[in-house]
Amino acid sequence: MKNIITLLLIGLMIFLVACGDEEQESNNGEESNHEGHSDTQEDEDESLIPVIVEILVDDEIETGEQTLQARVTHNEEPIAEAEEVMFEVWEKDHKDDSDMVEATYTEDGIYEITYNFEEEGTYEMYAHVTAKSQHVMPKHVFEVNAN
Repeated sequence: MKNIITLLLIGLMIFLVACGDEEQESNNGEESNHEGHSDTQEDEDESLIPVIVEILVDDEIETGEQTLQARVTHNEEPIAEAEEVMFEVWEKDHKDDSDMVEATYTEDGIYEITYNFEEEGTYEMYAHVTAKSQHVMPKHVFEVNAN
């Protein structure tokens, strides 16, 4: 019985030593400053910087065709190639009747749609933006008045 326990302990020690050698080999060529973090990593991971979406719609607009815009930036730089920018527009308390419209890039991080407001009232909108592996959807509430 002692022989079996001794063999198991020796086998376990060999296994642990072998695993330690593999970890050291996997860090070959990189200086490690502490537990798995290497000096070759970038100082700041770009995916941790939030995408900022600013809706550029006045609080009061007129009925008829209106241009709705949003500016999309990342790290204070305009994003010209967002994966997706959709504007969702609805009259307040009628979200089930919302319209989803794909926005078009213009310049300087600005995306826009043209939307026809046929009736006065309070409207709400989301700017659904997917960029830099993030999905951001700020909401804006505004009034539509007769012109």
